[in-house]
Amino acid sequence: MQLAGIRHRPESEDTAVLAAHQLQVRLQTARDDVAQVEILFADSYLWQEGTTALERRIMQPGLATQGNQYWQTTLTVPTNRVVYAFLITDTTGATVGYGEGGFFDDVATNWQTVGNYFHMPYMHVSDAELPPAWVKETVWYQIFPERFANGVRQNDPANVQPWGAGRVHRDSFYGGDLPGITAHLDDLAALGVNGLYLCPIFTSPSNHKYDTIDHFEIDPHFGTKADFQALVDGAHARGMRVMLDAVFNHFGEQSPQWQDVIKNGEQSRFADWFHIHGWPVGRDPKTKRLNYETFATGAAMPKVNTQNPAVQAYLIDVTKYWIEQFGIDAWRFDVADEVDHGFWRALCGALRAIKPDVYLLGESWHSSQSLVGNGQFNAVMNYPLTQPILALFNGQLNPEDYVGKTNLELMMYRQPNQQAMFNALDTHDTPRLLTTLHGQLTKFKSALTLLMLLPGSPCIYYGTEVAMAGGADPDNRRCMNWQPDEQEQQVRQFVTRLIKFRRQQADFLATSQLTWTIDGHCLILTRTDVEQTIQGRFNLGTQAVSAGSDASPILTAGVAADEVAPGGFELTVV
Repeated sequence: MQLAGIRHRPESEDTAVLAAHQLQVRLQTARDDVAQVEILFADSYLWQEGTTALERRIMQPGLATQGNQYWQTTLTVPTNRVVYAFLITDTTGATVGYGEGGFFDDVATNWQTVGNYFHMPYMHVSDAELPPAWVKETVWYQIFPERFANGVRQNDPANVQPWGAGRVHRDSFYGGDLPGITAHLDDLAALGVNGLYLCPIFTSPSNHKYDTIDHFEIDPHFGTKADFQALVDGAHARGMRVMLDAVFNHFGEQSPQWQDVIKNGEQSRFADWFHIHGWPVGRDPKTKRLNYETFATGAAMPKVNTQNPAVQAYLIDVTKYWIEQFGIDAWRFDVADEVDHGFWRALCGALRAIKPDVYLLGESWHSSQSLVGNGQFNAVMNYPLTQPILALFNGQLNPEDYVGKTNLELMMYRQPNQQAMFNALDTHDTPRLLTTLHGQLTKFKSALTLLMLLPGSPCIYYGTEVAMAGGADPDNRRCMNWQPDEQEQQVRQFVTRLIKFRRQQADFLATSQLTWTIDGHCLILTRTDVEQTIQGRFNLGTQAVSAGSDASPILTAGVAADEVAPGGFELTVV
């Protein structure tokens, strides 16, 4: 038995309070090494008093990564108190016990020793920090406001270009605004999305608005607070939630706080709002390096000292203001992984106190267990889960490695948080999906379908529903094309059907069992519960394959004459 492959950490992603008296438990073992895992558990007080016996349950094999197998079960714990240990049997029949003190021999006296067991002293549902129930039912639509639609020309910037004209540059302005978004809410409702994620809308000199001047004001080129309220009200009337984007890692150089630092130097009342290592602020004459910290290496975005109580109070007030005054439903926080955890706990706690069902999302490009739960975010932007999908359909990952990497990410977080992860195949920070897949519409549709079958809260980037192209930033931020005869209408129809399917099956896709099968060059993803089975079959080879199901597929791409073309798929419900 490969003991080094066995791992369990209580009160981590390996245990999840799902509801009152319900505890999900996971165990990791080496892959292809273990034949069976039993969990033995009891209320420690009642067991030691002799009023109850140990219960035993065989755990089910779950997902497997490239090197490990996961085992899983859900325990019912009437008293909310439980101790538990694992009896592990390998493929040769050898057994070992595993608990808080490590491994122990499988003999009766060891199983009667409470010190050998992992302890869950008391299960508090409040400690579970369960994400809002509505999130797993949400299909998001991300909007880059400056490029979505120009609703009011009177607020256009002075240097505005004709809509969609010319090549997009980093300093291009086209006049997109909040009234433009409101005017197209019916289009979005028809598409089927029920969550709007808006990139920053606060005052800023740039088109992207990630260099904020004033967090309490709408950028005048985007409209007014009345315009924003109309947008929120219109979205809510159509059953859509609204998520704003906040940049608290850094401010823009034109912010009044930073300008005061430039003017007054060490005497500025905002001097300790930033990470400054020399005066006056600027470049060191010897090293030519900035003497203050910034986002990345850009001088125009000074990094904020979020450990300063005054900074914390200001930023918390910002987030509370837009919830209390305008009724927004969620916040996405930019560069969340570079901000201290103490601040995030203070902010998230303050927001949950005024809006218990607020969705709090952190931006991160890597696995981020330290940001999820523990008083912080419900979820993060799940690039480690979604980027392998792109590599899979571009032939950069074989199916076996794709499954291993994906399963590793699916096991990275507790199940309730995994249901709330923000899953997107393209965003304002990445090349567009169609361009990444080299214009291949069949693979484009397959990738979106695979995304919608995975746990999490999926997102469509504006224009993806009509197969907009675009390379790296700023080319991925082109103006939305609103001319129907210039849009890929068959793609929009496909995405509309796919979103409808996802929303109809949201609860099922959040909780059902997930299994992978590799059949030749086909990757098969199956989701199952006691009532139904949903299966997506994706042809990753270079030759057509026979259609693989007797059931009539509800959605396909690249399927004709009972064959699935390379890059195509069929989706069936049984």
